[in-house]
Amino acid sequence: MATFKLFAGTDIGLRDNNEDNFTVCPDLTNGEWVIPSDPQTVIPLGQNGCLLVVADGMGGQNAGEVASAIAISTVQEMFVPANLTESVVSKADSARNFMKKVIVEADRRVKKHSSTHREAEGMGSTIVMAWLLGNNIHIAWVGDSRAYYYSPKEGLKRLSKDHSYVQKLVDEGKLTEQQAMEHPDSNIITRSLGDTSQKAKPDAATYPVQPGEIILLCSDGLCGFCSDDLICGIVSQNQNDLPTCKEVLTEAALNADGSDNITIALLQVVQTDSKRNIVKREEGRGLFTNILLFTVAAFILLSLCFAGHNLIFPKQDDSPVVSDFIFRKDSIPEDSVNTKVQQHGTKGKDLQRQPDIINDANKTGGTETTNSDVSIKSEDSLEPTPVEDDVYESSTPNLNVQN
Repeated sequence: MATFKLFAGTDIGLRDNNEDNFTVCPDLTNGEWVIPSDPQTVIPLGQNGCLLVVADGMGGQNAGEVASAIAISTVQEMFVPANLTESVVSKADSARNFMKKVIVEADRRVKKHSSTHREAEGMGSTIVMAWLLGNNIHIAWVGDSRAYYYSPKEGLKRLSKDHSYVQKLVDEGKLTEQQAMEHPDSNIITRSLGDTSQKAKPDAATYPVQPGEIILLCSDGLCGFCSDDLICGIVSQNQNDLPTCKEVLTEAALNADGSDNITIALLQVVQTDSKRNIVKREEGRGLFTNILLFTVAAFILLSLCFAGHNLIFPKQDDSPVVSDFIFRKDSIPEDSVNTKVQQHGTKGKDLQRQPDIINDANKTGGTETTNSDVSIKSEDSLEPTPVEDDVYESSTPNLNVQN
């Protein structure tokens, strides 16, 4: 049986208001969105898995905290047992598509609220989700909130790729990762929930997990101020104590003059289920392997048919027969990058603040992670959009995290 440990929390950082939001559900089978009261408790993984979500609101005075709260509430309403059918949870691609549909629905609801509430015009949010299902972790995201995995053998690896202006410059070789962190436009993102110029376009990926590995979700209040090497060192030193790990990571961000809210969710795999299949870390290689095996099988089948034909209808001469088999793999062009940008809003101290949505997990351990503090009128409570078989394009990065 697969088992895990779980902990999550948020810190206001050096700001006057917390626009971050998060939620966790240890067991999607019963749908209880709570943080375990004892972070050392080893939790058995249910049939529908465990979900972690982090959202970073944008818009400052335009209610970024409301946008992130809408994102979280959408996830909670969509990830109900009735929607998690066998067809959704049984295959990796089905699980990823469901996560994408939830993100698209969250985007629709944020835009709906913004259009009907003048004070919330221009608000938006990032979102990153991690769904532990069987022996695999499914990741889906929009924006620059990140997902990492830590392995005692391999160190820290990114599971997501930022939808940001500076990430585009890094991809083009114009900036190093360190330069990107220090760039004055590091807060500009190219995809988000609530961007009225385009429909949300989430990315998703699936990776296997092994005992001892840790999944880390965070807002850019952590990864925007702490390098991956620093995060790796802290997780390595505190891998057996998730609450301490979260606190030390938060302190590191504050010591780096972090001026943003800091939200962290941690899941440690204790044991995996030997009866469940594992998805390869690089699905592209799995596809190539399947094609190669199919080609070899076809060659063997044709050879057997040819040999049988010769036995039944022997040729009159001994001239050799030469057959040419050609295998060609066509390249697939990558999606073009949408350079439309949306910049995080900031708040001055003279602006009116709304109450914080959530408290640090150290103060709310064992309590529900719903967001009743956010005031949203009843007429804006929307029914979940029916799940349709949409086709999503994906620019998922080719992340090399092989064991």
